[in-house]
Amino acid sequence: MTVTQLRDAAREAIAQGGGRGFVRFATAGEALLVTDAPRHGAFDETPLCRTGFLCRAQGPLLALTPGDALLRELCARPNVQVQIDWETPLHPAQALAARLLRHAGVPLTDEGRQLIVETARLLWLPKERVLAALPGLQASIAAMLRKREESGLLQTGALLANWCDEQRKDGMNR
Repeated sequence: MTVTQLRDAAREAIAQGGGRGFVRFATAGEALLVTDAPRHGAFDETPLCRTGFLCRAQGPLLALTPGDALLRELCARPNVQVQIDWETPLHPAQALAARLLRHAGVPLTDEGRQLIVETARLLWLPKERVLAALPGLQASIAAMLRKREESGLLQTGALLANWCDEQRKDGMNR
């Protein structure tokens, strides 16, 4: 599952609940997505919950955070090594993904979940902005490692590796 497919799943669940309105990536905070569906009349949040989103009112908006099951699906990675192509601009992302995939899968903590959400939010941006933001992501990961917090690192590596694979496939199709 990609971050765009995750957003589409939220849109579909809102429609199933009788809602309408936008579903956008949140620019900051704990939630990955926000919707204005509550402003357009009553709708049933049950399909969103069944899909795996945690919903929280945020002023006139509804903040949507993927639960652990959705995060596992989003971060699923086949047991394939990351191929680092040192000749392409993707190599910093590929190298970071390869390093993160070496970490053991430990239970998710709030900090680990937030790292995954922040990475997912980042990967929705255009490729150039993702690559420019990698030093910030590396700094966040380094801060976690200094505290011996490894939660979310493996999943973040898988998410980043999957994004790199998508970028390579898109490049081959052009």
